[in-house]
Amino acid sequence: MKILFLLLGITVSACSYSQASKAKASTTPAVINTVPAEVITDDTTHWTISTVSTVGYVNTTSGPNYNTYTSGGGMLVKFRFKKNNRFEFQLYVQANTYGMMNEAWTYVEGTVEFTKDAKGQNIFITKAEKGTYRTNRGGSVNSRPIPENELKGQHSCTFLWEKTTFKDDPGNIYLLTVDLEQHPGADINTPGSIDPSWVSKFHIPKKG
Repeated sequence: MKILFLLLGITVSACSYSQASKAKASTTPAVINTVPAEVITDDTTHWTISTVSTVGYVNTTSGPNYNTYTSGGGMLVKFRFKKNNRFEFQLYVQANTYGMMNEAWTYVEGTVEFTKDAKGQNIFITKAEKGTYRTNRGGSVNSRPIPENELKGQHSCTFLWEKTTFKDDPGNIYLLTVDLEQHPGADINTPGSIDPSWVSKFHIPKKG
């Protein structure tokens, strides 16, 4: 609000501003939640993909880590969807070699919209707002915020999705996703348009 010279002017302007704010608040539409209840998880559960190896090796290189057991490495990917159109994404990559451990973390959060595309397919669109990159190379840890252009580029995406179960894995529920920006021709109603290698299979434990 601009500075006014007279006290009366300040009072009138303050009242007008207050009334205008109330009018604006009353006409501003409430945020409509588009996140389906079926994909929302609690604070301790994430839709997860894990390739972290359960097979490791014994470090035979001289030094403080000699004769220690270390995982062979792998990747962990997590999505969590919240009410009010929010999402969290995490990516952890571990690549271990003899005498050296390398780790990289990516954390992103922002808004998400669940909707349908022109073909009537279920899609969700992520718009990243902030995030962090963190690395650990042989004990040297570095962290930095994700630049704006990368948030809007590689971390804001459109995905085709479907929730399902598999008979050979009755203990888990799956969220299948396809990145439509990488594979724009993917069509769930057209056989052969989706290569199995494009499908990311996130899962959560089935309750009960």
